Amino acid sequence: WASKKAKDTQAFAFEHVKAELLEGDVVSKAFDKAAESRVLGSQRTHDWRTKVSQMAARRNYLQVRYADAVYVVGWRLAPGKDQFTGKDDVDPNETPVLDVGGGTGW
Repeated sequence: WASKKAKDTQAFAFEHVKAELLEGDVVSKAFDKAAESRVLGSQRTHDWRTKVSQMAARRNYLQVRYADAVYVVGWRLAPGKDQFTGKDDVDPNETPVLDVGGGTGW
C-alpha cells in the first residue's frame, strides 16, 4: 500500500507481516476481546469478523500494539450509525463508546 517514494526513502521502517501472524491466535483473541465492546446488538452478525477484516484493522492493531503513544486521525462514528459503514442506521445504544470509526477504531 506504500507509494514508490515511501518505499524508496523509508524502506528501513517497513516490516513485512505474514498472514499467519495477522490471522493467528494472538491477534484473533485481541479482536474477540475488542468486539465485546465494539460489535453490539444487531451489528453482531455471523459475518462481523469479515467486515472488520475489510477495514485493515488487524494491521492497525499491530501498528499500535507496542507503541508508547498513538495519534489517531479517523472519522467519528455518529450515534445511531453502523460502525462498519458509518451510514446505516442502528439503535443508538449500539454505538461503541470508542467512537472512532473504521479500522482505526479497532
